[in-house]
Amino acid sequence: MSTDEILSIPKAAKLCALHRVTLWKYVKAGEINTFKTPGGQYRILKTDLYKFMHRKGMYSNLLDIPSNKKVLIVDDDPGIQKLLGRALIGNGFEMEYASDGFEAGVKTTNFRPHLVILDLFMPKMDGFEVCRRLKEAPETADTKIIAISGFDTEENRQRILNCGADLFLPKPLDIKNIKKEIENILE
Repeated sequence: MSTDEILSIPKAAKLCALHRVTLWKYVKAGEINTFKTPGGQYRILKTDLYKFMHRKGMYSNLLDIPSNKKVLIVDDDPGIQKLLGRALIGNGFEMEYASDGFEAGVKTTNFRPHLVILDLFMPKMDGFEVCRRLKEAPETADTKIIAISGFDTEENRQRILNCGADLFLPKPLDIKNIKKEIENILE
């Protein structure tokens, strides 16, 4: 581990755009993992700071957030968006959400996700069409796609895989399984 991965409280506070006293309160409340140096000074690992910032909805352009962790969650069910967001937020993922196929296209252009978790049946444009368009466009052809649906039929599975999806998972979602599959796809 290099020394640039270990942060002092003032350096971590600067990266979070917080006053060091405010960050110190989070440390004392146990909201950020820390360790003590032999001299008694508190230090924070960058990865622990990322987790804290994601939990709190903080983002900093100063941080070197891993570039293969951008996920776009596309589902018209806010409950599914929330479930997936909670499952991924503490693991260094940067996330955006879309509620329909058209919004997914716009967000993909602006956000440039590495992975799209895509519901098959949504208003305006279904997941099949979104997947097909993403895989046909040269700038998004390498974007990984995990399709999800409560309509788990062989026809739907085959159709979405033929559109270019990397994986199909049925709803209800098994959170442990989807986290494992996401890590595998993004490796």
